[in-house]
Amino acid sequence: MTYSNNFDVFDIIGPIMIGPSSSHTAGAVRIGLIAGQLCGFDPKEITVLFHGSLASTYSFHKTDVAVVAGVMGIGVDDERIRKSIEIAEDRGIEVRIDKVELQNAHPSTIIIELVDNKGNKQVMRSATIGGGNIYIEEVNGYRVDIDGKQDCLIGLTIAGRSEFEKSVADVLDEKLNITSFMVKDGCFAFKLENGKAIDTSTLEKIKNNTRIKEVFLLKAVMPLSTQGKHFYKTCKELVEKSKENNCRISDIVISFDAEKSGRTEEQVFEQMREAYLTMKESIQKGLEKENELLGNIFKGNAAKMDRFVKSERSICGTTLSKVIRNALAVMEVNGSMGKVVACPTAGSAGTVPAAVITVAETNGIPEDKVIQSLFTGAGIGIIIAENASISGAVCGCQGECGSASAIAAAVIVDMFDGDYDQILSAVSLAFGNILGMVCDPVAGMVEIPCIQRNTIAAVNAIICAEMALAGVDSVIPADEMIGALDEVGRLMDSSLKDTLGAGISNTPTARKIEKKIFGSNSK
Repeated sequence: MTYSNNFDVFDIIGPIMIGPSSSHTAGAVRIGLIAGQLCGFDPKEITVLFHGSLASTYSFHKTDVAVVAGVMGIGVDDERIRKSIEIAEDRGIEVRIDKVELQNAHPSTIIIELVDNKGNKQVMRSATIGGGNIYIEEVNGYRVDIDGKQDCLIGLTIAGRSEFEKSVADVLDEKLNITSFMVKDGCFAFKLENGKAIDTSTLEKIKNNTRIKEVFLLKAVMPLSTQGKHFYKTCKELVEKSKENNCRISDIVISFDAEKSGRTEEQVFEQMREAYLTMKESIQKGLEKENELLGNIFKGNAAKMDRFVKSERSICGTTLSKVIRNALAVMEVNGSMGKVVACPTAGSAGTVPAAVITVAETNGIPEDKVIQSLFTGAGIGIIIAENASISGAVCGCQGECGSASAIAAAVIVDMFDGDYDQILSAVSLAFGNILGMVCDPVAGMVEIPCIQRNTIAAVNAIICAEMALAGVDSVIPADEMIGALDEVGRLMDSSLKDTLGAGISNTPTARKIEKKIFGSNSK
């Protein structure tokens, strides 16, 4: 199954979310938010079935909690996510969680079955595909192809296409387009959208049509993309466009997002400022106290590092010590279900803040310049996500921490006014140092080695930015290195991609930790 990607700027630097996993927590909430609309966010019964890597890790990443939260209408940055099962019980909702084995399915597939208070049953098949991005494949057995970025109407009709067009002509006059129409069990499944917000009055018009068997209005659960525009396919194309316009890469990226979202460039810039400020806040939160991590495997490593930095005994200098400390701080906030910016994922959320903000503060770079440069990193991140993967379940940790390191390296070079070639060299160098990194979290928690890997990814970003600014040639073009990332991810065995099958997660000590945390429910 090939999943259609259409990543945006704030899919890479975002979402702002509650940890610990962008794919398995934020993405799962968004999937739940789509499913919840099938029953008006008021279910009587919720059944969630997990396939692939999620079957092994859902309880560790709170994916079950996240899906249930979404079905009840709780958003990705809402701290009530943590208590969603208890909230469901208080509302009298029956919740059942189980596993399922599917053929030719994405490794992070989720099936949700809902029963409303009238006894109506709805079934949705979906996947969380990395960095909080989602894909809804089927609703009630028919294909829908939804990414959560567009409002749409889906349903079944007994009318053929021409008759259907005539029967809903009053609605279609409102510029709704039939984007899908296919046979399903003697009926026809349809999808209507127009790249804009669709209101409930439009739904009611179609619902009252006697030729319609069922219809649902599914509102976007991510920032609404008003245009179906795709970003540049390669780094080379992005640079060529920047040269053609005699501008910075970040200018092209800001213009792209403004056009696609139907907002002004100032509004887009301010959204990035919000992400930047949340990054700074997550560093501060991580240093305020010894955060209790979900797995409780350890705590307070950021605090220990902070004390070490202040002792002036660092062996690698204050800047790098602060980078290490700040990466630990953000990831400990993430691991305790605190608020972070997925960048490009929650599992790599510490890399960009630690590398970029620490270097910026050390060198007195103004806030607006840092924010501007983050758009350069976002543009590179979109290209990585479109051509490889930012999901550990698909590409290993090289896709998460590796991508974050490349993004951070690009941002730093841009902050120091590096040229196009230097930015792309930094990206290539960053991947060259991390290619092959597997995803093998102990007990499935986003703790060991995930937290520490953010430190090496952040430091790697600075090293590679330094080399690129010095004129060190990466030799292998960035686009080819991204291709190598994809190739290695495809060749990597599934046991090394977030399934707890091999690597650090399969060591005797890791298995003991897993058993201690989950008892008989461990692998």
